[in-house]
Amino acid sequence: MNRIPLLLVLAIFLCLGGCSQYSSSPISVGFHNLNAKYNALFQANQKLFEAEKKLFEDRHDNYAQILPVLLPIDSVVASTVSAELAAVIKKASMVAERHQNSRWLDDAYVLIGQARLIQEDYKNAIETFKYVNTTAEDDDARQAALIGLMRAYVEQGEFTTALRVAELLREEDLNKNNTANFYLTKAYLHQLKKEYATSVAILEETFPLLPKNEQKARLYYVAGQMYELLEKFPKSSECFTKVAKNRPSYDLRFYASLNSALVMNQKGNFEKLLKDGKNKDLSDKIYEAMASAEMRQGNTAKGIALLKKSASISKDTKQLPYTYLTLADLYYDKYAEYETAFAYYDSCLSLLPNTDAAFAKVKQKQQVLGEFVKQMNIVKTEDSLQKLSKLTPAELDKVLERAIRLKKAQEMANLAKAKEIVAGSTATAKDPFAASGKTDWYFSNAMLVSQGRTNFTNRWGNRPLEDNWRRSSRDDAASFGSFNTASAENTSTSKNTIEGISDKELATEKALMKTKIPFSAKALETSQIKRQDAMFEVGKIFKLSLNEPKKSIATFKQLLSEYPNSIHEPEALYFLYLLHENNPTEKVGYRKSLFDKFGDSYFARMLSRENIVELSSDKETEAQKLYTEAYQYYQQGNFADALSFVDTALKEYPNSHTEDKLAFLKALLLAKTQNFDGYVKALNDFIKDYPKSQLLGLVKENLAAAKNAKP
Repeated sequence: MNRIPLLLVLAIFLCLGGCSQYSSSPISVGFHNLNAKYNALFQANQKLFEAEKKLFEDRHDNYAQILPVLLPIDSVVASTVSAELAAVIKKASMVAERHQNSRWLDDAYVLIGQARLIQEDYKNAIETFKYVNTTAEDDDARQAALIGLMRAYVEQGEFTTALRVAELLREEDLNKNNTANFYLTKAYLHQLKKEYATSVAILEETFPLLPKNEQKARLYYVAGQMYELLEKFPKSSECFTKVAKNRPSYDLRFYASLNSALVMNQKGNFEKLLKDGKNKDLSDKIYEAMASAEMRQGNTAKGIALLKKSASISKDTKQLPYTYLTLADLYYDKYAEYETAFAYYDSCLSLLPNTDAAFAKVKQKQQVLGEFVKQMNIVKTEDSLQKLSKLTPAELDKVLERAIRLKKAQEMANLAKAKEIVAGSTATAKDPFAASGKTDWYFSNAMLVSQGRTNFTNRWGNRPLEDNWRRSSRDDAASFGSFNTASAENTSTSKNTIEGISDKELATEKALMKTKIPFSAKALETSQIKRQDAMFEVGKIFKLSLNEPKKSIATFKQLLSEYPNSIHEPEALYFLYLLHENNPTEKVGYRKSLFDKFGDSYFARMLSRENIVELSSDKETEAQKLYTEAYQYYQQGNFADALSFVDTALKEYPNSHTEDKLAFLKALLLAKTQNFDGYVKALNDFIKDYPKSQLLGLVKENLAAAKNAKP
């Protein structure tokens, strides 16, 4: 009776003894296969599925931009599923720790590599995938590891290496799941390389391998976008139509319908979408698509109006910067309205992620146009101030009073708007000029901009930006800040509308404004200097940054006409010489003017160097000899002869190794032979002309001393 239990216990011990993870016996292998697959591996697979599902559901697709075939790997985003990924690694590692003889060991390592890949731990993911590829006995697992390896290289931008892995996979007999993953990874690679034709062709091969679900619907949307870029509009519309047949989300279905209508120019569908109450929160997207349709037909003005409508009602801060960017590019490229373009670039930059591919380009344009707007405002402001200074006291009082009343009207309108917003009676309208966090600049206030545009149009009409932006026909009035010289009708309207401005308040405001007007000769001179400096900078920006040679020429000509003795004259002549490349007569004329008036200037020497090769050793010796003789004359107090030798050396041997020494010596000689201002100018010119000279520190010391000792 007692022998049966004893035999049972003995059998159990024998079985357990034969189930070592290092044993190759059928019982041991079967035991570890069973435990690995239905315990650790099953749980690891479930956790990886949960992580990938959550990442897909929580994605933030910007449907106005081309969507990536695969969701880009981002460790920050992956942190939301860190617990699931940690569980994947822990459970899969148990197979390696406890079931070494299991047939599922290779699959466990693949899961570990995939989890590390999602965590953006490329180094360890690549090592894991390479290990599986080298040691795996199971072809499916080895191929899955190669696909993971390829994805890791793609994410790091190592496309050449990824393509080498792809070549290996092309020779493999892949199962259905691996085939789909391989195709998607390769399509993603070619999409990132902007090889859209190849990418979409691979996607077409992938679709039959995928089940109907939102992921497949999203891929059809991506294919539609790429066909649109390739201008294959019927194919694009076909893919957008197939989105609805694969269980998409509402947003995905909406955007697919919208894009299908856009590529096929079915304007009636836009109206249907607008009337559908479910699309109320998406109406800004519909207006944007309508704008694109209009501009494709050449109706740019109508397209811009629709884009502005979209921006004004949009609540999507992810899409809004791209709407602003489209408007900015239109005003910049098509209309050359740089001040308006700057406002849109500025607003775009305030919302655009700094990781966006367009960020650097937008920032560069915003900075260039910001400087342009700054200098243009100086020109206009000083011009207005100078005109105000010429008015009679009675005329000036009328203009200033009008400006005060307009300012008061704007303040009251802003206050009323603020009260509405606080009370929740109206939604905050987004304006391309209202950059977040900026309240001290005119264009950051939507109400001020709207009022300003209305006042300007009432006074001047719709004026384009053009060459002669200071035509004499416009000199009957000017705007300075809020000094809008409105018509008499506007003035009377303001007086009837605006109440509560006391005589004392008017007097105080007028007195404050008058302090900014250059009534005295000295103040007028300061204003003129500010204006000519800004005008010169505008001319340079037109030439160097905006590629507007005609406007640059007009600006420099105006500068030379209004300020013939400007300190900027030599450089302006130099720029005019360069700007007339296709007009030899004008070019020669500006060169002659530069050499006749400023033959010893840095800019004349720059032109002299155009056809000069490096000086020979003999000529370098001659230049050094002239410098030595000039310096000896300087020490002897014979300044006239010293200056003659310096001028000869600078003229005969431009670009010599001693040129900066000669230029500094000339500055010292000018202090002895000319006035103090000539000496200071020569030192300033040296700093600008020879920024890398070893004498720069000494020159700056002399300049500082000269300024302190100015008589």
